[in-house]
Amino acid sequence: MIYQLPSNNLYGDRPIPISIPDSWDVHISEIAGFHRPGLSADAIAERVRYAIGTKPIHEGACGKKSAVIIFDDITRPTPCEHIAKAVVAELLAAGVPKQNIWFIAALGTHACMYREHFVRKLGEDIVDEFEIHNHNPFFNHVFLGNTSHNVPVEINSDVMSAEYKIGIGTIMAHSFFGFSGGAKCILPGVSSMRSIIANHSRTTPSEFNMGNPDTVMRNDAVEAARMMGLDFKIDAVLNGYAQVCALYAGDVEAEWAEAERDARSHYLAQFVPDCDVVLSNCYFKPAEAGCAYTPETIASLKPGGTYILSANSPFGSCVHYLYDKWGHSAPGGLMWAGCYPKDQRMGNAIVFAEHTVKGMRDPWFIDEDTGATYVKTWSEVLALTDDGKPKKMVIYPTAGCQVLTNSSDFYRK
Repeated sequence: MIYQLPSNNLYGDRPIPISIPDSWDVHISEIAGFHRPGLSADAIAERVRYAIGTKPIHEGACGKKSAVIIFDDITRPTPCEHIAKAVVAELLAAGVPKQNIWFIAALGTHACMYREHFVRKLGEDIVDEFEIHNHNPFFNHVFLGNTSHNVPVEINSDVMSAEYKIGIGTIMAHSFFGFSGGAKCILPGVSSMRSIIANHSRTTPSEFNMGNPDTVMRNDAVEAARMMGLDFKIDAVLNGYAQVCALYAGDVEAEWAEAERDARSHYLAQFVPDCDVVLSNCYFKPAEAGCAYTPETIASLKPGGTYILSANSPFGSCVHYLYDKWGHSAPGGLMWAGCYPKDQRMGNAIVFAEHTVKGMRDPWFIDEDTGATYVKTWSEVLALTDDGKPKKMVIYPTAGCQVLTNSSDFYRK
């Protein structure tokens, strides 16, 4: 069979055709909302105007002299263009001067974006007409106090200088936050390195589970968003083609609660056990392919089987100031703890990635030193996997954002 593997998110979304031996028993475990229809630009604008738990933008921003629009960076899949245009239209309708509207990329501790990245996220019109800045986690912050977990809240000063503050992002399953979206655009998005380290150090191993919405990291982020005065938040739900298929907007907690209820069923995928081959494809966040290298997908593998981590995008791997190794002999980023060892149940661990830089794969958490084999083509994968015998295989097309049905934390509530 030929399967079109979702790939190249934000870079043309071109799938990669992969051939699978006819003798293999192949299970394709898609998220429940994989084929949910995408929204039109008009439908997106309508949902931006509908506010949950607060005033709509055109009312809330009325009388404000300036506004900042915070958006997630190129390592995240949110297609922001139509959302951003709708937000700008609402701000202009409220009377905010166009020259006093600016955008800030919520990088957290990721590397800066360039014009090409801004265009891929926001579109040419926004990039040509509005100021856009990268967040800098090292400088220019305003200290607002500590959260109840004693995490210092230091927020980008350009964000704090705006009279009206809006965030744009996506909600999907996340290994630290349970689900992304909501206040995550503030902490870590536009927070200082000191704040982010304190926040990321607060989590416990028991919280490293997709779909667990009640984590210390999330609770800190919500407190930070309240302290800095986030006025309006927008969260997209994405289908399997990275299209916006639902949109929630309004108060940062109220809209996220609605979005999370949708996401809990939307991102659910069937766990397939006892597989000879597992293909865990990091389509939504290929720059951080380690997000798809999860205990839940590894649990699908028979002892001695082959685990394939797939991450294909011209962007390559993410630069991360916390989790990168930063050199051959360097001590590494401030929270660098080394790559994961190959799981004991794996016979082969293969990373299928067309675009990587040797020595800059650290956020993927698996490399040659820990027992993985990196290859660039699917034919190389088959050469390492196909011995002519029938095999049971599962493909998780959107691993890294899904919640599998073997995740106990997902059903805890």
